[in-house]
Amino acid sequence: MTHSEKMLLALEQEDLAQAQIELNEALRKDQSEILMELGEVLFSMGFLEETKSIYETLIKRLPENEADFLLPLAEIAIENDDIEAAFAYLEKIQPNSENYPSALLITADIYQVLGIPEVSEAKLKEAEKILPEEPLITFALAELYFSNQQWSKAHEQYQKLLALKMEEVAGVALVERIGNLLSMQGDFEASIPYLEAAVEKKETPDNLFQLAFVQLQLKENEKAIEALDKIRQLDPQYQAVYLYLAEALQAEERLEEAQAVIEEGLKENPYQVDFYHFASENSYRLHDSKKAEQYLIDALQTGEKEDETLLILSNLYLSEELYEEAIEAVEAMENTDQPYALWNLAQAYYQLEEFEQAAKFYAEASFSLQDEADFLKEYGLFLREEGRLREASEYLVNYLNLEPGDLEVLSILEDLQER
Repeated sequence: MTHSEKMLLALEQEDLAQAQIELNEALRKDQSEILMELGEVLFSMGFLEETKSIYETLIKRLPENEADFLLPLAEIAIENDDIEAAFAYLEKIQPNSENYPSALLITADIYQVLGIPEVSEAKLKEAEKILPEEPLITFALAELYFSNQQWSKAHEQYQKLLALKMEEVAGVALVERIGNLLSMQGDFEASIPYLEAAVEKKETPDNLFQLAFVQLQLKENEKAIEALDKIRQLDPQYQAVYLYLAEALQAEERLEEAQAVIEEGLKENPYQVDFYHFASENSYRLHDSKKAEQYLIDALQTGEKEDETLLILSNLYLSEELYEEAIEAVEAMENTDQPYALWNLAQAYYQLEEFEQAAKFYAEASFSLQDEADFLKEYGLFLREEGRLREASEYLVNYLNLEPGDLEVLSILEDLQER
């Protein structure tokens, strides 16, 4: 038994001290071919420093084969976040070496991680000139363009790989990647055949979700519901599915089913605030205002998105004519200067006939809601009631610029302008 074999046996027995002893002996006595095999095994097991010592020993023994060992040494340096050392190893590999294209690929990866895609692309293009038919280089270019949202360039490279009858590279299914690419650039209809092909080849929660997402963008709600429901069956802990499925069911007016789905989602993740928000809104559509309120109160217990939840709660109270409660909800917000919060305060005080307070909050909200048609109309009519006719006219004119078809307001404005 060689010392390399004895080292691996010691590791299997979790005897690290003996393993180190055997490694030292292997570096001195084992044949180079055996050390090479040991280096590969140790690298795959994550013993980076031990692997490094093996390759450094091999460089001393076989200086003519130095380039073969520089690549794994560079990879070890990258794993150790020692980019400077990685560059030093890679720069020793000369253009006439058969390892030079591999060195260019690794260098390109480093520059991409460093956020310098232009240099990364240049290195890959140089490798492509040396090996123009190498799929890994084509794939690396495709992935670089994909990560930089250069969709057309990425699409071209992925199509080259498909033309070579390749279905998967480095664990990436090409049809799925192209489908994602097309959907990310907003070409949803073109993405569907690729995403469907990916699902047909292998049905996973991820590729089903990608397909469902695109179907939702195309308003193909029933198809999306089918895909999302499959995800729920495959993996009940797939968190993203619950809200999307509930929203799709709601869009089809299947409110009871939507409620059942979101409640199931809350059982899986009781800390997801967006689930509570949807459950509240859907409960209200089911005419259960008490349940809608309780979901928002429960959402506050998570400690997340508290201001957003309080604003929604104030909306609910306004709809239920609980004006004092609406004011309390807004006043509990950390940021009470949020324009929609100010608008809610204005409405609540108006309904409580505290017109001075209402006027104050309408005025404060107006600075940020000049493009909100409903606000402009409401505030304009409020100013009219307050006898501030010139200001009322200004707001109603601005409203009609956004909603020119409102004949009632047009008539009111004409009356104001005649006074």
